[in-house]
Amino acid sequence: MADSLTSKLLAIVPFKKKARAGGTAITPTYNPQNSDQILTVPQYREHQDDIFSDRLADNSQTLIRKMFQHDPDVSGTVNGYLTLADTQMIVYAETIDGEVDEEKSRELQQLVTKLSFQTDYTLGFQLRQGMYRQCEEFRYMLLMRGVIGGELVFDKAGAPDYIRNPDMASIRWTEKQPGQYKPGQIVPGVSDPVPIDTPAFFVAFYRRDPTSIYANSPFVSVINTVAARQQVINDLYRIMRVNGYPRIEIKVLEEILLKALPKEFSQPGKEGQRAEWLAARYAEIQGAFDNIAVDQSLVHSDAIEIKIINEKSPGMALNVEPIINVLNAQNQAALKTMSTLLGRGSSGVNTGSVEARLAALYADQLNEPLADLLSRMFSFVLHQSGYAGFARVEFEAAELRPWTELEPQLTLRAQRLRQDLSDGLISDVEYHLWVYKRLPPPGAPKLSGTGFLSAVEGGAEDGADTSGTTKAKAEDVSPKTDSVGRAASPARTRATATNRRQTRRLAAANLTGQALRLMEEHRRYS
Repeated sequence: MADSLTSKLLAIVPFKKKARAGGTAITPTYNPQNSDQILTVPQYREHQDDIFSDRLADNSQTLIRKMFQHDPDVSGTVNGYLTLADTQMIVYAETIDGEVDEEKSRELQQLVTKLSFQTDYTLGFQLRQGMYRQCEEFRYMLLMRGVIGGELVFDKAGAPDYIRNPDMASIRWTEKQPGQYKPGQIVPGVSDPVPIDTPAFFVAFYRRDPTSIYANSPFVSVINTVAARQQVINDLYRIMRVNGYPRIEIKVLEEILLKALPKEFSQPGKEGQRAEWLAARYAEIQGAFDNIAVDQSLVHSDAIEIKIINEKSPGMALNVEPIINVLNAQNQAALKTMSTLLGRGSSGVNTGSVEARLAALYADQLNEPLADLLSRMFSFVLHQSGYAGFARVEFEAAELRPWTELEPQLTLRAQRLRQDLSDGLISDVEYHLWVYKRLPPPGAPKLSGTGFLSAVEGGAEDGADTSGTTKAKAEDVSPKTDSVGRAASPARTRATATNRRQTRRLAAANLTGQALRLMEEHRRYS
């Protein structure tokens, strides 16, 4: 009864029609009306954009795209997300029962290779990127739109060719039945959205509002705070230009200047010409001092008095630091990021440890929609070949600590998995995927359920070191063995010395193991 229910629930109905060559969706840069024209070259004048004025004319999708490029906080946050989330991808196939299928997993590895490299050089230049760079573009789109869409494009022979990444801002949805959504894309020159009703098109969301099929960028809440911050900075620029720096004040003594007045202007009724003559002299004096360099001498007559204003405390009339701090905090909250990534981290060690952990978790959550999309896409390829199983795509967890500091924990984990492998609790493929992040090499022995670890330990008890490896003890692997853990430990405790003790213990154990192996080889050959 259970098998019958499982077969009904997981019954796979493949797509009977032949896959359309060339795909259905279009890329953000493609215009079918001008397909033979050179793509528009950007002006590269993003530095002149003012978000405070642009937000009145542009929508949030356009503003987010602009801020990804020229706003320091937003671009720094995006760079931090993309850097932390760029981890190793693991691809394998599972049967309906959840067992790893080694043969199909190798076929998936070949598929990933096919999608990463150009194989038909008769087509000339092809803009092909590796799978990791394609994943980076998907993450970028996920942060910018809150949703990603990928279409698996097939060649003329019906084989998967590459993955197309359309801009989901051009997608329009229809819902003719409850929960049955169909996408369509806005195409230049076409009035109605072009339907994308193909099973080769896949969509994944990132923190979507369940009440709407349309998604927003997770950074949309930063628009107002960035605009407010921009307005404050613009005001500060204007204030500094007026009274932020020391300025020269020139006082012209009109009484002395009138002594040099020409006689024809001193007659009654010549007041207008006399005022014009004085204005011309003022402009002449101003022009002479405006063009003087800082390393030039300043020579003037007794008709002029010169002094410096704002020379003691310029720009101290308004304290803008609290305002900037509030806006910075609002930016950080809206960007869902850590102050350390924005260059505003505090000196507290514990705070830094928590921020590092949260940053890694945020990066892992960013990989989840991408892994889901690729899993369903690769499963579609397997189902088209008649395989009744599923593809699994996982990304290695983001980790800020170097692998050298993680080696004790990894060694302990490998020992536990090796024991499970010896007892037959996991398969050989699972062991290699979890420990080495790859499939077993060709010709590797099948060790699952053979009890090899018990035999090795028995030989070691007889006095011979048959394993040649050093086992890590659980009590020696402490959370305080990494730099973050040691820094977070209280002062004047023995917790900070754990790493040094463990290093000496492992070094001594390695030397002992090498000595035993040399003694065994000497005894064997003698």
